[in-house]
Amino acid sequence: MTAPSKFAHIVYRTHRFDEMIDWYTRVFEAEIRYRDEHYAFISYDDEHHRVAFINLGPLPTGSTMPRTDVPGVHHVAYTWKTLDELLDTYKRLAEMGIKPVSPVRHGMTLSFYYADPDGNGLEFQIDLMDANAATEFMHGPVFARNPGGESFDPEALIARYESGQPVDDLIFIEGQPEFTGSVFVKSD
Repeated sequence: MTAPSKFAHIVYRTHRFDEMIDWYTRVFEAEIRYRDEHYAFISYDDEHHRVAFINLGPLPTGSTMPRTDVPGVHHVAYTWKTLDELLDTYKRLAEMGIKPVSPVRHGMTLSFYYADPDGNGLEFQIDLMDANAATEFMHGPVFARNPGGESFDPEALIARYESGQPVDDLIFIEGQPEFTGSVFVKSD
């Protein structure tokens, strides 16, 4: 099989059309490429659209959205290049009152999990290993003990990182043998 050349976009069906468009354009600092009363297409880069929305109309009376106990997509993940970029994104969103529902260090990634207005999950992450090391780590005993990862305090991470102190112990999972010494220290 030939693999796709890229992931192009995701489309959400929603009863919260305006709220979803507003949330995604603010979170991704995206631009609306097209919008009418039924559809909206936005992008945060040179792709014609990365996220689209289909308006399902008003929320049905008596509906208990969002539901997390039914089959469906759990989350969509986005990767930033550096810890600086990820933490800057966290701070920008926190200033708007958008906080992660769960900050998790997985070993191979450091992640912030968010929920959009419909309850769809988004993971914002940085890779802590290259693909081969990550695959090897996922086959090892540290990952097997806790594949869901461990929670961490984003504010403690930011405080130490911005003061120039090493933050390895706040990023990497204890017992993760691939890393020793100060890997993540903010450089000005």
